[in-house]
Amino acid sequence: MRVLLRCLTTTTSTGKMNSRSSRRELYGRRLPSIRLPALPSNVPAPQSTSTAVLLVSEDGQAPAAIQVGATTFTSFPSMPLELRLKVWGYTFEEREAVCLEHKVYKSDVNDDSTKAFILENNKYLPAALFVNQESRGHAVSKHTIVFRSQIAAPVKFDGLRPICAKTSDVFWVEFITIMNTHEELYEWLSALKTHKPGFLDKITRLEVRGTFTQMFFVGVLTGNMRECLLNPGADPLQKMMLGSFLLFPALKEITFTGKRGDMDWVTGLGRLQLEQLKAWIVKFLEKCKNMFTLNGKEAPTVTFRPFKTFQQVIDE
Repeated sequence: MRVLLRCLTTTTSTGKMNSRSSRRELYGRRLPSIRLPALPSNVPAPQSTSTAVLLVSEDGQAPAAIQVGATTFTSFPSMPLELRLKVWGYTFEEREAVCLEHKVYKSDVNDDSTKAFILENNKYLPAALFVNQESRGHAVSKHTIVFRSQIAAPVKFDGLRPICAKTSDVFWVEFITIMNTHEELYEWLSALKTHKPGFLDKITRLEVRGTFTQMFFVGVLTGNMRECLLNPGADPLQKMMLGSFLLFPALKEITFTGKRGDMDWVTGLGRLQLEQLKAWIVKFLEKCKNMFTLNGKEAPTVTFRPFKTFQQVIDE
């Protein structure tokens, strides 16, 4: 931490898409959302020995208890195990958007990020989690499942659905959260990191949604950095606006995507301000590169780009 503070003190002083789409059309997005039919009354259900709350119930208001048997039936018993695992794999979304925040601070329900956050927290988990132990084991091996309600953070997540993520997913946060409620974001991610060790350590790419700029942003970031160095507190990173980035030791790339319809990406003055903001962030990450221990102590690359929908990002 002393090395980081010293570095920061110095700073303040100075075809793929088509194949994915065709596969999506072939196998569809229906499988992760199907409801498994109830067994006929004359067919005995598998013995259940434990219970896990893993699925939002049909009315969307309360968790549904899912019974997991100690010994369960095997689907497709004549099929080789390797092929059965492929069948379970086709019930997973190829890539999904996964929000790492506990909340999206947008009052506009039509905002792109707000809609993505609501969609993620109302969709069903992969169907393979609920067929039998074989399918469940394969699904669990490919996903990290985190119950947000169990994370010991000062701020709480209000939804029901746990985080269910694969390493290939698009992990994202909001730019406005970084600028306005960065301490809250840092506390949440720190608690998530403690609750599920290794989860954030596997994330190599981060999407920052709704990026915009103002002439005073660079000055605000510089002033915030100076204040953190003068009054570091118990954890100097907590008060840094960009401190949350340093909780991802394997981070290789941060992409700042603009807001829908934002003219900053078109006008000369807007592009100049965006370049100044990008330069400040690049310098900050370079000075903090020793924090990215799982990326060879190299700072992640920074990309600024105009608005893209979540689907466009997923299809990249």
